[in-house]
Amino acid sequence: MMTLESVLQPLFPDPIERIASLDPGYSGHASDVWLVKTTSGERIVRSSRWTEAPSREFWWGCYDLFGIDPRRMLHFAANAAMLGSIAGIPAPRVLEHRTLEGREYLVVEKMNGEALRSFVGQSDELLHQLGVWLARVHERRCDDFGNPAGTRAERKDFFHSRLSQTMQTLVERDYANDGKIQARLDAIIGELRMLPVPDHFCPVFIDLDPSQFLMQDGLLSAVVDVEAYALGPRELDFVGLEYVLDEASAAPFLNGYSTVLAPPDLSPYRNVYRYFYRLLGVQGSVDLDRWFAQRALF
Repeated sequence: MMTLESVLQPLFPDPIERIASLDPGYSGHASDVWLVKTTSGERIVRSSRWTEAPSREFWWGCYDLFGIDPRRMLHFAANAAMLGSIAGIPAPRVLEHRTLEGREYLVVEKMNGEALRSFVGQSDELLHQLGVWLARVHERRCDDFGNPAGTRAERKDFFHSRLSQTMQTLVERDYANDGKIQARLDAIIGELRMLPVPDHFCPVFIDLDPSQFLMQDGLLSAVVDVEAYALGPRELDFVGLEYVLDEASAAPFLNGYSTVLAPPDLSPYRNVYRYFYRLLGVQGSVDLDRWFAQRALF
């Protein structure tokens, strides 16, 4: 039986000395991630855990609406390259992309810092940094929705009709026993039909969460888990942020964002996009009433 070391050794010109598995601390993550130490230094190796089409609600929804396939490492590579060209928070460089025994592997740069536990309670400087960086990401405007790897690109005018289809299928697939979610679907679809499609489409981080970032010396030092970047309305990022910020942390974040872009008015889109994010299981399986009761920050 092959050892992990013998499987990964062809990715490196130097002998492997040690391999440590890295756990992101939440279930349903798309990739196996290892810290590999060779005689010349440390690197990160990533490989998809999926061998079949995604079935979990989060990855199925990302696949159906945005074409993000967690089996394919090209998404991480494209997202990291896109983010690596944006100043403010570094993303890891992809050093090697190879297929071994039918499985894709990425060797990426090891970034410095410790995993961030929460945005709440962080310094104004860090939150301002996050706001400036996110606005710089949002400056990369596009006329299509899909994903940065280019495996799907549809005109943004069709986004809400496609979102409606994805939400209806998610409810049928995954929420047959959740009466609250089922009871709300028709009203949400009706509200969606009346909403204009947002004008500002750009890269958006579907699972934007502090756990995707590293921190060093009081500032964000890297964004590292970037599989779930899509091209869509920036309002999605702001909906996600309302669940990971509070009033005190939102203020310096908005100050930073506003130095680059005017923030969007989230009020017309909040209910519909929150419902979609609850169907994806962003931030877990929260009771729907509690999910909608989350304080509005933007």
